Amino acid sequence: MKEGCKRCGKVFVLGVLLLVLVVGLSGCMDEKSKFIGTWQTADGLTAITFNNDNTATITGSGPLGIVGLTGTFNFSVANQKVTFSAGSLGFTLNYSFPSSTQMILSNDQGASIVLNKT
Repeated sequence: MKEGCKRCGKVFVLGVLLLVLVVGLSGCMDEKSKFIGTWQTADGLTAITFNNDNTATITGSGPLGIVGLTGTFNFSVANQKVTFSAGSLGFTLNYSFPSSTQMILSNDQGASIVLNKT
């Protein structure tokens, strides 16, 4: 009887550890998944489509009016920042999600742009 209890205890501990691991990894994946889809400014002048393959297509005036930041880029997400890169070109912005349908991109100088999910 005691041997069975020890085995159940080990299985329980293993199950808890597995659950912690899965929840921890899903948190990392969930952050990137918030980006997936098309986002645009209220005036429609800037749109960004984030794809599951880590690419983003930026059309219009570019975020924060940076005209050179239009086209298709790779993107990565870490530490509340999103980085767009293509070859030697790269640009990092801070981000926040006030809601599931609104994203704010900003630079360290305080300029920001509000994008809505379409």
